[in-house]
Amino acid sequence: MNDTATIRGVKTLFDQAAHESIRSRVSALRGDEAPRWGRMSAAQMVCHVTDVLHIALGEVPIVRMGSFPLTLLTLYPFRWLFAYRLPWPKGMPTAPEMQRSKPAAWEADVKALLSALDRFAEPGKDSKAAWGTHPLLGPLPGWEWGPLVYKHLDHHLTQFGV
Repeated sequence: MNDTATIRGVKTLFDQAAHESIRSRVSALRGDEAPRWGRMSAAQMVCHVTDVLHIALGEVPIVRMGSFPLTLLTLYPFRWLFAYRLPWPKGMPTAPEMQRSKPAAWEADVKALLSALDRFAEPGKDSKAAWGTHPLLGPLPGWEWGPLVYKHLDHHLTQFGV
């Protein structure tokens, strides 16, 4: 697979409609919304998903969380199943690099998220460009990051009712 816009049956942030849908949902977030599950506040979640986008963009180096059986996730069949077919697990442990930012001002944090989202989904972004390394899944090309980040954002936006 090498097409950043479509992976059969899987939504990706490289699809303009999926990108716009996520942008609209982020814009509909309220800072005082209680989570439907988990311990993160809406403000913490906004910072968390922004951190994930920075990692995907290769802007933040990560330390791999590799131990057996987690290293099995670096093998494509397991990675594909985990990242694209299984539901996102609630309460999954998070790498420290994915929680490095602390909430500041709600509007500024949401604006930073939207900016990172737009840079990630830039039209024409080369799927072979340098991308970050996922702490569990290892190095990923853009065409794998697109659906993975979409699924992650969808999970957290659903967590806060948008």
